[in-house]
Amino acid sequence: MIKISAADEPPPDAKVRLERILQSNTCIVYHDRIPDREFPHVKCSIYGASKTNELFVKLENGTVSFVGVALSLLVSPAMADRIFGLDVLDQEVAFGLAEKLWERYKAELILE
Repeated sequence: MIKISAADEPPPDAKVRLERILQSNTCIVYHDRIPDREFPHVKCSIYGASKTNELFVKLENGTVSFVGVALSLLVSPAMADRIFGLDVLDQEVAFGLAEKLWERYKAELILE
């Protein structure tokens, strides 16, 4: 289940939580700033939080960024053991979350 929030917006602390996880070096970087095909200045990053079994998706354009978080549907193997790439189920969750973020914030993201 993908949760952005009841109002379909990212939790207010998702960006802060992601920054803390990145600083603590307790996440797996699955995709780092991959450019969009149509709008190459828009980048997508996907991270796995080992301790909480969550997936973080960040969309950014250099000026603004938006972060969403969803719980991984996988219990096994542990997130910490998924260092070689996204599992198919995690990929579906992460890309679904990226789509929701894109639909919500595309007007702000496509501005250069």
